[in-house]
Amino acid sequence: MPHSLSFSTWNIHGLSHNVLGDKTKIKDFTDNIMKTDFMFLTETWSDKEISIPDFKAFVSDPTTPRTDRPSRMSGGVTLLVKLKYEKYVSIEEKSKNYIWCKVSKDLFNNNRDLFLCGAYIPPEKSSYFDQKIFDELENDVINFLSKGNTILLGDFNGRTSTLNDFVSKDGNNYTNDLSDDSLQPKNRLNFDNTKNNHGLQLINICKNTDMRILNGRTKGDSLGRPTFHGNNGISTVDYIICDQETFQNVNYFVVKPPTYLSDNSQIVTWIDLEKTLLDSEKNRSKPEQTPLHKLQLQFDWSENSKRNFRQTLKSPEIQRKLDQFLQSTFTNDEKGVNECVTEFQNIITHAAKKSLKIRKKKTRRKINNVENKKWFDKECRFKRHELRKIANQKHRDPTNLAIREAYHTALKSYKETLERKRTKFQNDMLIELEKAAEDNPNSFWKTFRNASDEINNANSDNTPKGDDWFNHFSKLHCKHKLTKEHEKIVENLQN
Repeated sequence: MPHSLSFSTWNIHGLSHNVLGDKTKIKDFTDNIMKTDFMFLTETWSDKEISIPDFKAFVSDPTTPRTDRPSRMSGGVTLLVKLKYEKYVSIEEKSKNYIWCKVSKDLFNNNRDLFLCGAYIPPEKSSYFDQKIFDELENDVINFLSKGNTILLGDFNGRTSTLNDFVSKDGNNYTNDLSDDSLQPKNRLNFDNTKNNHGLQLINICKNTDMRILNGRTKGDSLGRPTFHGNNGISTVDYIICDQETFQNVNYFVVKPPTYLSDNSQIVTWIDLEKTLLDSEKNRSKPEQTPLHKLQLQFDWSENSKRNFRQTLKSPEIQRKLDQFLQSTFTNDEKGVNECVTEFQNIITHAAKKSLKIRKKKTRRKINNVENKKWFDKECRFKRHELRKIANQKHRDPTNLAIREAYHTALKSYKETLERKRTKFQNDMLIELEKAAEDNPNSFWKTFRNASDEINNANSDNTPKGDDWFNHFSKLHCKHKLTKEHEKIVENLQN
């Protein structure tokens, strides 16, 4: 099968959650990351690098809050690249809305570099939306298309319905360009029939730059599944868009089912970019491996097995096979010996299957506490299981109102259960600390060290150093402008 690379984007709605905690430590989150080669996380609400095993992170410029009051950041894009591809990747441009990177042609047996853009464009009515962003994006696309192949990934907050992303040739009786790149692609399907201004501008970029939307027309998503799942409905706002040449090499495109980690679904595509040099190097360095074979069947030997097996060996069918075997002629070499042994073994195995019970390997599925929280118990796992089941139903039937309501009810119930368990854990820990402080000071400090709800926290070495504390509080409010009242207070304190 031809080698392919996977490219993905996911609006994660913040890397941190007041109940879930740090999402990068949740197994459901990291499992989705591990299955991709290049991942753009949007709306991270953070300017900090994240640590995912076997991945290198690149972070966009932050979007600072437009208020003097303490508040979270907005937007944010993080690119995660598998470490084995890191040396082929370089950052071309960064802003608060996107990251442009170049994947060197040295990775592929190709003469063109690949340029990736992970973007988050705020909604039209957001105070963070810049009217020039689509013009800037189009200029960047034109620039990078002149240098190589180009792929756009992200949450554009654009609803495009089934609008053509190409200039239709219907009614044109004079088509002189018959190249592969000029062929008109098939129309897209989309569960979201609504259009908005962001969507119209995105379509115009596609037409002006000859780019193609993968959603709704690619193997794996021929129906155009929605990417956003809100209480009031569904919409398609997350896209992967590529140039014509890359479009012809797309193997699959998938919209993943909704999850409790975000209101947006992860989308991922697999693109055939020919055999990479990495594979060629591996093939040259690795010796030829011996092919593996399945283990032979194992049979349960009980009290009656001996008698049953002997009776089967005496049956007419097995006796006939043995007679044929004895009358067969095998060559007097290694090949002949192997054929003789294999044929005899097949007869014995056939008799055993007819008379003995085959031993089935019993495996107990290990239940992982994917939330990495001490308070995440059996009830939480049950609620999560119910939520996943309804999420899969919603993914198969996105327009079913009853399933949508059931999904959001289950999601609300799951988060309320997590909040209740977390609050109870914290209250119980406070009571235990108060009791230990009165009765046993030594026990107090032991309890205090284990007060975190993180399962592995007790063994971690991530305790902040003195410089970390100093730098943290030095930067805490440095980006907020002081009012005249604040300046007066500072002046009085200094005097």
